[in-house]
Amino acid sequence: MRSLMIVFAVALSACATGPKEGAWTSSEDAQPFETAVAACSQSSYNVETNFVICMAGRGWTKQAR
Repeated sequence: MRSLMIVFAVALSACATGPKEGAWTSSEDAQPFETAVAACSQSSYNVETNFVICMAGRGWTKQAR
């Protein structure tokens, strides 16, 4: 049972993808992308608008699609 749970967790983590740096534009004094993503992921409560606002405060602007 435990090994099944581990396999399931690994499978889910392989499917999860975070924000891609190519979809964002940085300002001159922007925080490193990975640092900004980590901080904003913790404080945005999985709400995209909150995440975008948080990233903007760290010097990153989301590009239009």
